[in-house]
Amino acid sequence: MDHINLHVYIVSENEKLENTLKGIGEVKDVSLSFTTVKDASGIESLQNKFDEIIIARDMNALKPYIGAEGVGLIYIGTPEGFEKECGQIPDNLIDIWSEDISEEYMLSRFKKAVKDAIIAYRAWLYENYLMSTIDSMLDLVWYKDKAGLHWLVNNKFEDTVHKSREQIHGRGHNYIWDVPPEDGGKAEFRCLESEREVFEKKETCIADEQVKTANGVLRHFLTYKSPLYDRSGNVMGTVGIGHDVTDMNNRSLELKILLENLPMATVVCDAEFKPLQANPMFEEAFGVQRDNLSLLEYRKWKEDVFLPLSEERYSSQYHSSHQELEYNVNGEKRYYSLTEQEILDYYENVTGYYCFFRNVTEAKEYEEMILTRANTDEMTKLYNRRYFFEAIMEHKDDEITLLFMDMDNFKKVNDTFGHNMGDDVLIDTANKIKQFFPKGIAARLGGDEFAVALFGEQDEAELRGKSDEFIKSVEEKYASLKVGLSVSVGEVSTKGNLEDIDAFINESDQRMYEKKVEKKKSLGQDIR
Repeated sequence: MDHINLHVYIVSENEKLENTLKGIGEVKDVSLSFTTVKDASGIESLQNKFDEIIIARDMNALKPYIGAEGVGLIYIGTPEGFEKECGQIPDNLIDIWSEDISEEYMLSRFKKAVKDAIIAYRAWLYENYLMSTIDSMLDLVWYKDKAGLHWLVNNKFEDTVHKSREQIHGRGHNYIWDVPPEDGGKAEFRCLESEREVFEKKETCIADEQVKTANGVLRHFLTYKSPLYDRSGNVMGTVGIGHDVTDMNNRSLELKILLENLPMATVVCDAEFKPLQANPMFEEAFGVQRDNLSLLEYRKWKEDVFLPLSEERYSSQYHSSHQELEYNVNGEKRYYSLTEQEILDYYENVTGYYCFFRNVTEAKEYEEMILTRANTDEMTKLYNRRYFFEAIMEHKDDEITLLFMDMDNFKKVNDTFGHNMGDDVLIDTANKIKQFFPKGIAARLGGDEFAVALFGEQDEAELRGKSDEFIKSVEEKYASLKVGLSVSVGEVSTKGNLEDIDAFINESDQRMYEKKVEKKKSLGQDIR
């Protein structure tokens, strides 16, 4: 389904243009076909057809398809000529090629047109996936922005509130549900309160919500609301699923239905944490057979199989506790967010617990990836300057030894062998730094400058020996380049009284420069 069949019509007197465009070769997930015709009459009727591109000098070939959905137009001429003939620039005009366009540039523009066609097709496809999925659900589904305005809902939602998607789009809770004016403030407050919980926790939250409509009917929903993130990782809204439990008279049946369909591993316990019911996801995730659930000692089981990653936090406001856990199965680590929600009776006595295990493995791995990218140099995979400074400040009261490193004659590598070779030298040098100083915090400060911070007391003789071995290793590795590539290392230490990190770094830089000057003088090189 992710594959696109893209047909290209070329209106031209000869096939030279087609042969040029076929130079695009194979394109992943795209089947390209070409048809060259002499004039507009040779184009098949494209009514109700999609994923077509028409390339022509003759405006008569393009005019019938101006504004046509799924048909892209490429005009060979000038923007002024197109606007004169057409009177407007339509949305489906992909590009305009000049008469004297080179074959190479034409092919590059055509590649971009194909790429844009792929993007447009996939945008339609994924929207189709989304709408088909949510419209097949028996529960209410909605998407809101941070202000609580609805932007997209499913068919079930439309049927429930008796309003179309067009009427719902951009509107708030009270309008959509026909909440009476006297109840509007309270109803919207309760709705926004559960939204704020999602924004604060940045995780799926479960709420028990009631809505009173204009005709006085009280509807009862169990809602699951999850955060939606923008491309910068900020919460931009929520997606909600509302399970209508208004007409469920058999509470036991209701609980069973909810458990079976909850999108997370769940077990229901009594007041003493003795398991009563579990859903299929719990059985699948942890290998606990539901037929043997009564034999499970929940608290002991939790202590034995999980590694706590956070302290257990109890919220008196929400009558629940929360904890992050690590689960290791066959050497594979999974991460779970555990919420133990109290079940209260009419008098607010605890009669049991809902225990929700939400798999957050992907989110945690994504978080670790973001932290890694934020703290490391992309090329060398060493820490970056910002993280390096923060690490030193965190140890300012400890004994610190700082090695400041600068490549000698590195510019000659770039000038002689090119920047790709220069990049390889930097990456290899970074790997050697990690090899010779494995216990230190190693960073690339910029360009060909590196640094290593070592915390605690150091053996000076051993450290100088390591530095010499490191320098020798670099020199021997690149001796064949015959540009005198080496490394100069400056060393400074503090006994736990660091106050000015910039001065500390500058001192190590100065020590390094003195070593560099000494080395160049001994070799008879220009010290500039």
